[in-house]
Formats: sequence, C-alpha cells, structure tokens
Amino acid sequence: MSVHVRFWEKNPALLYGIALLIGSTSFLLWQNPWKFVWPICLIIYLICLKKWVPLSLLFAGILYSQFLTTDVTSADIGYFSPSTLKPHTSPFAKGLIYQGTLTAQGERIPCSVSHPFVEGRPKANCDYILKGHLRKRGPYDYVFQAKEWTPVPKTWSLAELRFEWKERFRKFLEQHLHKPRVAAFLGSLVTGDVEDRSLRYEFGKLGLQHILAISGFHFAILIAFCSFFLGLFLRHKQKYLLLLAAINLYFLFVGSVPAVQRSYLTALFFILGKWLNRPSSGLNLLGAALLIEVLIDPLVAKSIGFQLSFLSCVGILLFRPLMLPITTTIFPKHRNLNLISQHGYLITSFLREAIALTLSVNIALLPLILYHFHSFPLLGLLYNLFFPFLVSIVLFLLLLSLLLYFLFPPLSLFFLTDFLTAELLDLSAYPPLFLDYSIRVSIVPAWFIPLYLAALFALALRNHSSMDIEATS
Repeated sequence: MSVHVRFWEKNPALLYGIALLIGSTSFLLWQNPWKFVWPICLIIYLICLKKWVPLSLLFAGILYSQFLTTDVTSADIGYFSPSTLKPHTSPFAKGLIYQGTLTAQGERIPCSVSHPFVEGRPKANCDYILKGHLRKRGPYDYVFQAKEWTPVPKTWSLAELRFEWKERFRKFLEQHLHKPRVAAFLGSLVTGDVEDRSLRYEFGKLGLQHILAISGFHFAILIAFCSFFLGLFLRHKQKYLLLLAAINLYFLFVGSVPAVQRSYLTALFFILGKWLNRPSSGLNLLGAALLIEVLIDPLVAKSIGFQLSFLSCVGILLFRPLMLPITTTIFPKHRNLNLISQHGYLITSFLREAIALTLSVNIALLPLILYHFHSFPLLGLLYNLFFPFLVSIVLFLLLLSLLLYFLFPPLSLFFLTDFLTAELLDLSAYPPLFLDYSIRVSIVPAWFIPLYLAALFALALRNHSSMDIEATS
C-alpha cells in the first residue's frame, strides 16, 4: 500500500476528482447492485490509505446525487434555457439542435430540441416557454418536440452569437480555400461541429474520431502557436496573460461541452501555474478539471466525449512512461552518429514516441470503445502513429495563414494550406484495404470497464514503483 500512498501524495487532486465522480455517478447512472459495489470498494480502499478528505468527497457526492434524481416521463409545457446551438445534417435535410436545460413539473432536466434550419427560426439568444411533447430516450436523456416557442423577456444566452461566429468562420474558409472538402474539414477542426457526414464516416472507420472533436490536442496547438509568436516580443508574465486571454476566447467560441471543458480547464490551470511559477503534474491538472466538471454537472459522466477524453489523458500520463522502454527496445538509441544516422535517429525517436502514445491511449480506451461502438478498427493503430502529427502541421499552417491574412492579405498561405490539407484527406479517404480489419464484439458488460481500469491502474503503479526504485538506486 505504500506505493499507492506515495502516488496519491503526489497527485491528490486526481484522487479527489475520482472520489467525487464515483460518489455522485454511482447512484445516478449505475443499476443495482453496482451502484453500491463501486462506492463500497472505494471506501475500503480509502480507509486502508487513511485518505479522509477524498472519503468525505465520496459521501458528499452520494448525497449530492440524491438532489438531482428525477423521473419526468412526460410534459406538454416547459421552460427551456438553451446553452448550445449546433447544426445537424441528415440524409434528407439540414436542421439545428438546441441543447440546454428544460424545467418541467418542477424539475430541471438536460434536454435537446430540434428545429429545421429555415428563415424565421427561433434565435438561441434567450429563454423560451415551449409547448409540445417531451420524450424520454434514456436515463437523463430527453428530447422535446416543440410546436410553439414563446420568448421569455429579459433573458439572454450566448448560444446564438457563438453559432453565428462559427457560421461566419465557415463561410470565410469557403471563400479562401478552393476545395469545399478542405474547408469543411478545417471548419470542423476549429469549431468542433462536424456537418460533413462523409468526414465523420471516414474518420470513424480509421479510429480518428477524436481528431474531429475539440480536445486538448486543439488547445495545445493554439497555446504552442500563440506562445511561439508572443515569445518573440513579450516577457513571460505578459505572454502568459495573453495566452490566458486566447484560450478563454477560444473556449467562448467553441462552447462548453464535456471534452472541451476538460481541455479548457487543464490548459487554464497549466498556464496559471506557469504564470504564478507553480507548475503541477499532468495528473493533478487532470484531477482538478475532473473535480470541477463533476461539481458543475455530475451527469457529465454519461457523455461519451467526457469518458474518452479523460481516459485518453490518463492513458498518456500514466502508461506512456511504461511503454517507452518497450518501444526503445524496438528502436534503440545510438550514440556517436554520422550525418545520415542522425536523420535516422530523429525518425526512430518520433516512432518511439508515437508508438508509446498510441499504445498508452488504446490500452486505456479499448474496453470503453468496444462497449460503446462494438468495434475497434486496427487501422487506427497505424493512422494514429502519424495522422495527428500531420493534422497539427495543417492546423498550425491554418493559424499562420489567418495571422498573415489579417496583417497583410497578399502574404496569406491559404493556397498551401489548401493543398496540404487535401493531400492529408486523401490519406483518410483511401486507406490500405489489406489492413482494413476490425475487432468486433457483440457486447461488453458495463461492470467490466471499471474492473479492467482498476487492474490496469494497479499494474501501472507497480511498474512506476519499480522505475522509481531503479532511478534512485
């Protein structure tokens, strides 16, 4: 147990977040008997570790969840507060999805409302009294089929303005990029709204869905780009203040969805730590983001984006150090290299890191992906080695093109962005057919996932302890 005690002493915020998550979601989302099993297991574990603060958070989460339990089965009228507005494209028509909170029968429930994308549609800039029919699709998953929208005076929402910004940005890309498919792809990358169904299909087939969703990958590129150019003119304190402004503006632009919240909060805490000269570990930053997200909305845990986002980060931070020694045996390091060998060294270094990252993420995500999608494309193991790196180059080039355009339009690099992105999309559209295989399962029991993750965590801690002993010896 001493290994576990030392680990949690280094990463207390992660333990606090996990305790609150299990406490609040066990009674909300798990069915009997698992809603009792997982809290009891964590209680025993925390008592053995003598960790009383996370134990208190666990019980607080259980009590907190009781106030959120609701079972609204039907309603003909409700008070709707929109938080996001997204385009939705079906094979037959283009529509809009209003997502927000509906107050009906004295209860507040997460709800979405669809509407055709037509002139005179309701603007998502205020609250509404809706009349129609409420339909429950699943636990805490409601759809309101609205027949009448009545605006509520003196109410306001940012959802409409955010939607208009995104639409203007898409139109800007369509005007300056000659290939519509390139404009659709880059627009999806920046806004997080994927309207092109073929893009979603192609990236899903290759296990690259995470690239189309806003994540820490996008925030990292934005921070790297802004940090590089701001560092040429400003001191560290000034640079970090402007970086804080940049990520806050981007967060307002893309909207507050679960995966974006995690990425935004970890980026925010990272920059604040740099600004205050108080750096923290990646697992602590992740734990702080988890704690805040669950406090704001415990139901966030049912979001697939939330689950994949946090687990992929845990995989990278916890398992990458374990994978690197394995990849080093495949691509060993060499010294005293000549000029040609130095280029080979750079390539093998990139492969070591890429393989380690890919294995770390997929080891953590495999059962969750099979649980939700019942399929795991083996091409994802290959494409994730290089595709995210190439996408980062394209995104960096797009940001540079935008910067040059606003400084001096003739110098913009949209033509180069257009060409390179089109070549990149060809890689996703025409994958090698002889590797097009998938692992398929009919069902993965939900109880298996936390059991798998607990065993994986115990194995990781054991290996981390061995590595610490070797480092100190």
